[in-house]
Amino acid sequence: MKLQCDCGNVRLSAPEPAQVTCCNCGICRRYMALWGYFRPGEVEIITGTAGRESYQRGDREIEFLRCAACGCVTHYQTLAGDPDPIVAVNFRMAETLPQGVTTRHVDNATR
Repeated sequence: MKLQCDCGNVRLSAPEPAQVTCCNCGICRRYMALWGYFRPGEVEIITGTAGRESYQRGDREIEFLRCAACGCVTHYQTLAGDPDPIVAVNFRMAETLPQGVTTRHVDNATR
């Protein structure tokens, strides 16, 4: 699937997910993201000249990335050295979700 931020500076290509995750933890609730999870080699990320910005919260285990121009959160990734690396793509960057993609709601607000 092809996805991109609002201005097109960050473009992603990822497999079509069978499921996306809607998490209600403090940061995901604020980002309003729908995450699809992949191995790093399954996702292609192309960043234009405006670049990207990152944010690592609290435990510094993952890095959230956003377009430096329009501010859209496009994905997050585990940090170097993680034994099980993932890239979580924000499927809110897709024009539409394909039919049949289910949404899993995860309650992490109390964690």
